[in-house]
Amino acid sequence: MRYLVIEDDAKVAAFMAAVLRDEGHEVTVLGEGTGAPEQILAGGFDAVLLDHMLPGLSGPEIIQQVRGAGSAVPILLVSARDSAEDISAGLAAGANDYITKPFRLADLLGRLDALAGTDR
Repeated sequence: MRYLVIEDDAKVAAFMAAVLRDEGHEVTVLGEGTGAPEQILAGGFDAVLLDHMLPGLSGPEIIQQVRGAGSAVPILLVSARDSAEDISAGLAAGANDYITKPFRLADLLGRLDALAGTDR
């Protein structure tokens, strides 16, 4: 599987990338929202792990652009914003799922498996 991780916290991005690579996946990491919609649309990724609050474009803005361009790539919104309103807004923007930070590793991997339609 090919994943795109869009996360501005370098430690969180490195952790997610390392975990996914340890699971045998290819991972590309972006540290900001600028240029992310183009990368998603051109990249051939199986799923995107997307932070909510990013420099440049926010996660929901990226999702709206990607969905507006007709892409159905699975997107997991990963955020420290955990209010019901934030989660609803992320899903309404077109995210397939939403997980809050801090997250349990098993939860992250399980959600990605569900998005990809695979079993662990």
